[in-house]
Amino acid sequence: MPEKPDSWARIYLALSDPLWQGVIMAVVIAFLRVLYDARETRPWRIILESLICGCLSLVASTVIEWMAWPASLSVAAGGTIGFLGVTAMREMLLRVINRKADST
Repeated sequence: MPEKPDSWARIYLALSDPLWQGVIMAVVIAFLRVLYDARETRPWRIILESLICGCLSLVASTVIEWMAWPASLSVAAGGTIGFLGVTAMREMLLRVINRKADST
């Protein structure tokens, strides 16, 4: 890395983007939530839950951008997704989809 002194600046700029801040927030909160609940003790399961929450947060961030809402909403979305977890998010989205499918 010494031959590329601007690498740290690029990393800082990437992490200062609200989109990635939301992803990081989701990963950290999901990781801490799973550890706090102590329902799942396998390390791979904890890591995968955190990464899936981060990916869902990335999807939410792109939807937020598409809807032209403030980019800072990505951090709130990431925190919410991380706190609720993958299972709760899946159940909520399936309920919404099923309601839409039943109404058509």
